[in-house]
Formats: sequence, C-alpha cells, structure tokens
Amino acid sequence: DGVSRSAIPLIAGAILLAQVTMTGATMAADRMTQRGIGRKMMLLSALMTLPIRCALIIFWKDAGNAFLLSTQILDGIGGGFFGLLHPYIVADITFGTGRFNLIMGLTASCFGLGGTLSNFLGQMVVEKMGHITSLLASFFISLIPILIFGIFMPETINTRGKDKETDDGDCVSNTANPDYVLT
Repeated sequence: DGVSRSAIPLIAGAILLAQVTMTGATMAADRMTQRGIGRKMMLLSALMTLPIRCALIIFWKDAGNAFLLSTQILDGIGGGFFGLLHPYIVADITFGTGRFNLIMGLTASCFGLGGTLSNFLGQMVVEKMGHITSLLASFFISLIPILIFGIFMPETINTRGKDKETDDGDCVSNTANPDYVLT
C-alpha cells in the first residue's frame, strides 16, 4: 500500500502535535492581541515558522523521527497565529467599507490555491530532485512573504474607525457601521 506501518504513528503524531500546538498558539495570540501587541509582529512571527521549520528538517534529516516530529510545533504556532490574525487584519483594513466578507473570501481562495499549488509543485520537485531540494525551495520561497510584509505592511492594530484620506485629498470617515466590531 506504499506506506509502511511504522509511518502511520509518525503521521498521526505529526497531525496531533500540530493541532494541539495550534490550539495553544491561538489562545496565546488572542491574549497578546488583547494586551495590544501589534498584529504585524505576530504575523511576521507566524510567517517565519516555515523557513525555520524547513531549515531544521534539513539539518535534522538523519536525527530520527522525534526531531522530525518536533518541527510540527512550528506548524502549530504558525497556523494558530495566522488563523487568528487573518480575520483581525482583514477587519482592521476593511472596517466600515462593507467589504469584510469579500476580502475574507478572496484571501481564503488565494490560500487554498497556494496550498494546492504548493503540494502539487512540492511533490513534483521531491519526485524529480529529492526531499532536500524541495525543502530548500520551500525555504527560499517562504522568505518572499516575510520580506513583503516586513517592508510594506503597516501595523493595523488600533486603526478601526480612524479617518482615511482619499486620493483627491478628501477625508472620508471610516465609521460607516460603528456597531461592527470583531470580537
């Protein structure tokens, strides 16, 4: 059947460890958000988990299953932070515009497409060039969003309800729906 019986507990452990870690990371990110810690810093932390994970797997490739399994903690941290921060950041950016659901749908579609293409292309690289090459490719590709968000993304915490200036210099109130608050 292609998968050895010894791999089944490893796969199950990887999934379980990532999910448990994700739960804790989501709760921690929620507490940090409530304390006013910026979303940009937490999002960058979440994005940094992938290149760190790729590097650790490459360095620990011969260290055994326990080391490989431990890298799933980084997946859980990244997934937990990202899962919580995504709707917060979209709400901050779209507050008062009536476009929250539109942007959530567009970004979720992009995530789905990216995940599908990543799995497809990653498997092709593994089959043709090996696991290490695939991990190196993931490592370098995962640095791109870190650079883009690190350089261009403004901090969005405490921006809801603030007035924004349009291209023609007019001030537009961003409080069209003052009762709308993401909690």
